[in-house]
Amino acid sequence: MILLRRHKGGLLLSAALMASSPAVAASPEEDARVASELGILMTPPGAALTPDDATDAKQIGQRIRWAGGVHSISPSERGVCLTILYARSGEYGEPQWTPDPTYQTFVACTDGAYDPQLVQAHTNVTIIGTVTGKRYIGMGGGGSEGPVVTIERLYRWSDCLAGDDSPVCRTGFLEPAATVDESDAKSDD
Repeated sequence: MILLRRHKGGLLLSAALMASSPAVAASPEEDARVASELGILMTPPGAALTPDDATDAKQIGQRIRWAGGVHSISPSERGVCLTILYARSGEYGEPQWTPDPTYQTFVACTDGAYDPQLVQAHTNVTIIGTVTGKRYIGMGGGGSEGPVVTIERLYRWSDCLAGDDSPVCRTGFLEPAATVDESDAKSDD
């Protein structure tokens, strides 16, 4: 079984046999999924940019892997946009919250919407995507220009205890569900 353990502000990947506790034992398929996803996260897809770097128009089209915490979620024309507080990331792309904040934010948009029980304010995520522009990001009485990213992949980091298999403890890549355009919905009147 593959376990992620907190270690000095980051996460440590370790292997462990937990045969004595079937409630927390993962299947070989689950172990393979986790290993594959962590492999994807360990290979940053493009430029080593921060959100502040990416506000330069020359960075449009650059692929990124950024981590952080969801601040807010807002609807967009085709789905949702997440305003994310940027955090430096560890080896696996996980957010590393340190006493030295980055004071950087970015907006990550996707077609469709994520399960609101899994992606909401304060959810830790890693985004793989492409810089598509910039916009004003206002938060807490202030704000600044920040990059907009089109999400290719969203990885959700769980803060649940090991062995908790409730649906809200899902860790891994999430796919957005299609949203229904109200103008396309038909009335039964």
